[in-house]
Formats: sequence, structure tokens, C-alpha cells
Amino acid sequence: MKNKIEILVSPEISLKEIGFKDISKLQKLMFEIYPPVYAHLWPDDGEMYLKKIYAEENIKKELKEQNSNYYFILNKTIEVGILRVLTNEPIEKLKKEYAIKLQRIYLNPSIQRKGFGEKIIRWIETTFCKKEHSYLWLEAMDSQEKAIQFYSKMGFKVAGSFKLESDLMFERFRGMVRMIKPL
Repeated sequence: MKNKIEILVSPEISLKEIGFKDISKLQKLMFEIYPPVYAHLWPDDGEMYLKKIYAEENIKKELKEQNSNYYFILNKTIEVGILRVLTNEPIEKLKKEYAIKLQRIYLNPSIQRKGFGEKIIRWIETTFCKKEHSYLWLEAMDSQEKAIQFYSKMGFKVAGSFKLESDLMFERFRGMVRMIKPL
């Protein structure tokens, strides 16, 4: 496991690597910040999804992945979100040489629309997208219009769509878009 470091993104934003000792803190944070924004997608308010994705075994598996970069997002010294970036992650059905996937970015609703997302994406671009002809990509729910507008403003373009295979989620919310930004 890498040494945990703290990375300054801006005067008010820093990132702290997530390690095995942080699993319970990560679980607690996600159970606080996910439901206010996404509970409406699920009959159980997202509890099964959270228990599956943030199960200790799954987090350990994700932390061990070579191309995984997993961070707490801090506002000053307070954890207000998470970020997971995957390096060398191929864009499905497209033959791109070097692609970085913004796998997860979740922010506490209290700090949304305050420039955190923009600064974090700019940091990802300058930190991970250093090779010529690199791409940054993500997948977003097509029902999350504000998120899609934000990513479009940041230069991402919709490059495809698909439906999530999740029996737990309300069917009307399973639509996803794949968005790509060449750098």
C-alpha cells in the first residue's frame, strides 16, 4: 500500500489518500452524503447499493487495484466527499490509447455549486492526463441533469448511452450516458 499523502488542490480543497484503515470512515461518510442526492433512485433509499459498493471486501478490492487512486475530499480539514480516479482505463467500445476514468466523485450537498467539482476536475486533468492524446471520461445518470450540464460546461461531450443492469434501482432511472473529454 502506498504511503498516505495529502494533496493541496486549492487553498480550501485538499485530497487525502484512502487506505485500509479508512474503510469505516469512508463507509460512514458515504451513508451521510449519498442519500440526500440519490435516495430517490432506489426503493430502499439506496441502502442496498451503499452496502454493496462500500462493503469492506469491495473497498479492499478497489484499493488493491493498480490503476486506482482513491481519496477523501477535504474542505480545510473536514472530509466532505470522495474521489476515485482510474488510470489507463479503456473507454468502452472506443479504441483510445490513454484514458483516465473519473469513476466516482461525491460531494456533501452543502458544498455543491461552490467550485469544488471544477477545481477537482482541473486537478485530475493536470495530474493524470499528461500524455498526448489522452482522454478523461466518466459515466453519469441521464436523469441527473445538473451533473450532465456541469460536465458539459467542463468540456465533456456525450459519446454514448446505456442502461444500468440493476434490479434494485427504479427502472426509470437506469439510463446512463458516457461522457468524454479529449485533452
